[in-house]
Amino acid sequence: MQTSSAKIKLGFIGAGFIGQVAHIENYAQLTDCELHGIADLRPELLAQVASKFGFNHTYADHHALLEDDDIDAVVVVTARAHTFEVVKDCLLAGKHVFSEKPMAGNSKNACELVELAKARGLVYCVGYMKRFDAGVIKAKAVFSQLIDTKELGELLQVNAHCYMGDSYCKAGGYIHSQQARPLMPDEANFAPDWLTNEHRPLFARYVNVHSHLLNLLRYFLDCDLDVEYFNFVSAKAHVCVMRTDHQLVTLHTGEVDQKDWQEQCTFVFEHGQLQLTLPPALLRNVPARVELERNGEISEKTQYQVPWSWAFKEQAQAFLDALQQQNLSSPIAASEALSDIQLAEAIWQKINN
Repeated sequence: MQTSSAKIKLGFIGAGFIGQVAHIENYAQLTDCELHGIADLRPELLAQVASKFGFNHTYADHHALLEDDDIDAVVVVTARAHTFEVVKDCLLAGKHVFSEKPMAGNSKNACELVELAKARGLVYCVGYMKRFDAGVIKAKAVFSQLIDTKELGELLQVNAHCYMGDSYCKAGGYIHSQQARPLMPDEANFAPDWLTNEHRPLFARYVNVHSHLLNLLRYFLDCDLDVEYFNFVSAKAHVCVMRTDHQLVTLHTGEVDQKDWQEQCTFVFEHGQLQLTLPPALLRNVPARVELERNGEISEKTQYQVPWSWAFKEQAQAFLDALQQQNLSSPIAASEALSDIQLAEAIWQKINN
């Protein structure tokens, strides 16, 4: 690993849309890292992206990239079906890793990656960028204060929903490849083997889309969630009821045809509520909205103003900070992502009960 005064040399695996817009472009703006090398299976796209962002080296595949001893850490943004195997190769090569979520298709594979990183003393983070959203950070601080002071009484219930929408927001400025993506296995193949063939693709979709919300619920409540009920119509509509020792948690998720992104968490107290409204992922520099409602003889609503910022860029800096500090317990540590997959599996196990 580099000394704290040297730039961190990054390797990137994956030069596609999300790799460019959500990751490479953000790291390119940070001063404490160097875009050292990039690998992709599409030669033309690889050359174009490397030229645009000023990469020093290109590699035909991730195996060639991992042979470069100058690379300190690797950012993996490949097809979900390949994330587990590619991250495993990176860790075995002794590289620190950031990967997109989900880290694996099932908790067994996810646990294997976490244990491998731990055994080798490597920083391994997974992309739950919403933890670095300025609005989320503010809401968490307000929530913690309300829990400590009991200003609004006891927390009774948490209601959360995500009906999706268009998270891309017509993002531009990326290189679109005319080359077809290489053939890849179906991500449903990596779902837990106790699921039926009918349910495996639904689970894979659920983990990919809605693990963000599971991650946020665990972040705020900071305790185990016991699953009491789960049902679904299709990938477009699910409902889940969970509980902590003292609160009920309801989770409504699905996919509807709409432009606007709908994702929200409402924390219901005896005398008011705290509401967090999440933006689309690629809406740059627009953080989550935070509103606190106090109920009483005079009721009032407070809207908090937080800095214009983009969670993806803040996440990139947080990964670099974790590397510089050798912090194995970052807010986006892989152990957190493992807990999300374990919770998703606990939810889907209820369909057989």
